[in-house]
Amino acid sequence: MKIVLTGAGGGHFYPLIAVAERVRKEAFIQKLIQPTFYFFSDASYDEEALYSIDATFVQIPAGKLRVYPSLETLTDIIKTAYGCVIAIAKLYAIYPDVVFAKGGYASFPTLFAARILSIPVIVHESDTVPGRVTKWAGKFATRVALSYPQVASLYPSDRVALTGQPIRDSLLPEEGYTRTYPHQKRPVILVLGGSQGAQTLNNAIISILPTLLNSFDVVHQTGALNLDQVKELTSKILIGHEFKEHYFADGFIDTALFYPKVDMVITRAGSSMFEMVEWRLPMLVIPIPETISRDQRTNAYTMASYGVATVLEENNLGPNILLSTISRVLDDQTEYMNMVYKAEAMYTSREGATTIARELMRIGLSHI
Repeated sequence: MKIVLTGAGGGHFYPLIAVAERVRKEAFIQKLIQPTFYFFSDASYDEEALYSIDATFVQIPAGKLRVYPSLETLTDIIKTAYGCVIAIAKLYAIYPDVVFAKGGYASFPTLFAARILSIPVIVHESDTVPGRVTKWAGKFATRVALSYPQVASLYPSDRVALTGQPIRDSLLPEEGYTRTYPHQKRPVILVLGGSQGAQTLNNAIISILPTLLNSFDVVHQTGALNLDQVKELTSKILIGHEFKEHYFADGFIDTALFYPKVDMVITRAGSSMFEMVEWRLPMLVIPIPETISRDQRTNAYTMASYGVATVLEENNLGPNILLSTISRVLDDQTEYMNMVYKAEAMYTSREGATTIARELMRIGLSHI
């Protein structure tokens, strides 16, 4: 069985890896020959992760589908058209049994080729506002998996399944995991600005850091490009601070190590919020503005409607409001545990990757 994975960016890439891991596990359980994986995209993103699932990277040129005026639009259209030609040739040469797509501009040429070649497709949509590629592909996909139920009406009802977010096993707690109100003197806050960091979020945390450290420990993912600048600034503002050793910053943080050890997360509104729900972690979500991201604001407020997150928008990101919002969650046991209980009651993503993996195998095996 041959399976092609396609998607763009970390938010799309790692759910693909999660599903591939479950396919391999299911194949082992069912005593089947391990499938052959191919990753079609414009970049390999994480070669170590691809190696872990024994996937072959196939580079497919792709340009961003811009919705704003740009001089790069013409070159991106040409690049995408060329990518479609390459994808048809590469996909035909492999002729996989099924394609699994997470969306993003880099998946368009592969999905276009799959449609031309009549290869079955499964797509997964992670957001409350579907991406243009996923929305288009959903019209011809064999199955459409969703993280949020709100978007189900946009796809054919007989092909839709609410699976939640595919999450890698290493990022999931053990079955029956429970979270209690932090009893330690100094609760721990995890700040996640995304894999590339978020300058606005970094600046907001730095502006309140001396005050924040009086009561809380802080673990800060700055993004690799911002780490040196953040370390330089924080080393200056924390000179002589009693609790300066209670602040830890790094460019990239393995969240699997920290989810069980922290008490609250300050984050953007990406798909990693589903991981935090599984860990019953109260969230303060600061979405990227709608002028930059079409889906983060609605993602954030949807999580808030479930009672598992508090939302603070960038235009309200003043030091006093940020400090008071953090304190309101961590200083109030009733507020904190209410968010924990709501996370426990929310639909789970624990089996999301398995559900998709089994459907991929069913479709793939039917074409062998």
